[in-house]
Amino acid sequence: MSRNSDKLNIIDHSTYDNLHKDIDSAPTKMLRSYKYKNKHKYADTLFDFICRMPCRKPKKQGQIKKEQQLLHQRKKSPNFSIIKTIVNKRKVKCHRNLVTKEKITRLKRSIRSYRNLKQAAAHNEATTEQPETNNHLLHLSGAERIDLPHQEKDQSMAETSSSQLELEARLQGLSINEANKGHSIHSRRFRSYCDNCTSAQLKKITTQLLKDLDRFQKRAYAANEIKARAHPRLVLGFREAISHLNIKNKVKLLILATDCESNPGEHGLDETINKIKFSCQQHNVPYCFSLMRRELAYTFKKRAQISCVAILDYDGAQDTYKDLLLELDEARKDYKRLTAL
Repeated sequence: MSRNSDKLNIIDHSTYDNLHKDIDSAPTKMLRSYKYKNKHKYADTLFDFICRMPCRKPKKQGQIKKEQQLLHQRKKSPNFSIIKTIVNKRKVKCHRNLVTKEKITRLKRSIRSYRNLKQAAAHNEATTEQPETNNHLLHLSGAERIDLPHQEKDQSMAETSSSQLELEARLQGLSINEANKGHSIHSRRFRSYCDNCTSAQLKKITTQLLKDLDRFQKRAYAANEIKARAHPRLVLGFREAISHLNIKNKVKLLILATDCESNPGEHGLDETINKIKFSCQQHNVPYCFSLMRRELAYTFKKRAQISCVAILDYDGAQDTYKDLLLELDEARKDYKRLTAL
């Protein structure tokens, strides 16, 4: 059988040409699967083989002018600003849950209220020291001043003594305790709740221990952050220290600042420090008063003042820890000797 078979000539040449014309002129069907579901949007676009990305057809000059005119008309409308704010709110709505409000604890609230009372008392003292310049009272005689209405007398007395009574009620416990417990060695930088004296050697050992543990903790965070968060070396702040003190054999050493702000009253800072000392004595946890708040912040290279540091793991700095305990015993003996006089 010859290679040039007549089977191909069964269809006429005219029908064969027509079939080829239909295939060439037929538009390519777009795939509608999940992967290519948005391909129909680019049906009227060209394809850039260099960038391998569909490039849209350039807009005509008339179409650009129409869009500019529409935008100009929208800006002139009075509701344009309202629409703009609604669109911006919709954009920010997804990020609203990420913004968290500042949580004010009960201790911080009591400290702020006490500060406000002190400021009000200082302001009232400054105003009472100034001479009275009320002209209507200066021109009155002694008999006329006695016959003033009771309402004006009550108002003048209330203005001078309202804040003073509140402050005296709050400061009553502090004045009695400081009068009884106050000693010549105590001051604003070394308050009466401290149980041990501070020395240069004690400060040096404490800073060395804190710097070493902070370096170990940062190294662990760089290696594996999840594991480091689960097993921290130390924690900062009263809230973290109290929560870890409630766990048995969790805190190995507690370092408190010597110059914490005075805040008497219920749920105040003085009561919190006394509770921490009592819980440390119950759980046999050593506590130390060696550095001030600003010095603790310098050791950790932080701007905010630090009042309390709880050490949870001192592996790698055992020698420094033992030296600190020995120096702490000597400092307590010195404190007892000085306060016994």
